[in-house]
Amino acid sequence: MVSMMVYAPRPEELGLMKELILQAAAVLTEEKWQVDTFARREQVAAFLREGPLLDLICYDVAPKGSIDDLERIRKQYQNTLLLLIADPAMSPMEYIRPTILASSLLLRPISRQQAREQIKELVEQFQGQSSGSQEESLVIENQEGKTYIPFSQIYYFETRGKKIYARLKKQELPFYETLEHLAERLPEQFVRCHRSFIVSRQRIRKVMFSKNVIELEQGMQLPLSRSYKSAFKELG
Repeated sequence: MVSMMVYAPRPEELGLMKELILQAAAVLTEEKWQVDTFARREQVAAFLREGPLLDLICYDVAPKGSIDDLERIRKQYQNTLLLLIADPAMSPMEYIRPTILASSLLLRPISRQQAREQIKELVEQFQGQSSGSQEESLVIENQEGKTYIPFSQIYYFETRGKKIYARLKKQELPFYETLEHLAERLPEQFVRCHRSFIVSRQRIRKVMFSKNVIELEQGMQLPLSRSYKSAFKELG
């Protein structure tokens, strides 16, 4: 599944963007798309606090404070494709900067044809980027299509029942797999710590050998089995 967020305070633009994005996705891709739309900055802030996966963002930089907000968002989503909406009266120097790195731009007044062309280019760019970035992502495939999860956003994997759960900051994504087979295709940053867990070394804060516990960022804790302790000695 592909995830996109749209922030546009003007209702007519918000509706148009969602309509055209879903149309382009249906024609150009095979994945299911989730498009979350917001008309207020505080709604965006609340949504992002949950740490959702985002493949694309459309953001209106005209409202006061929006550029500062977007720069903070960019730190969290550095590789996400970005489509900007801007007023022609704005100086391009306000939003053409290395801390924003937009992929595309829509200037008001926005026509349906203009928006359709820019969105089509953005979706095609995303398709090309996705096909070239699979080595840096975990690919989960189900009835909804393929979901690409950057390895850098994964804290750990846990097997429960017949499924494995990829744990992100505030989200769990289930899929069918065996932990043994998964371990074979993960990059070296992931290491087995228990018969039910694989952890990302990049997310470890400390290893408490006396308690057989691994402490991660965000206050998460995982069990450490005796048979896997040797792999963590240098992290203690």
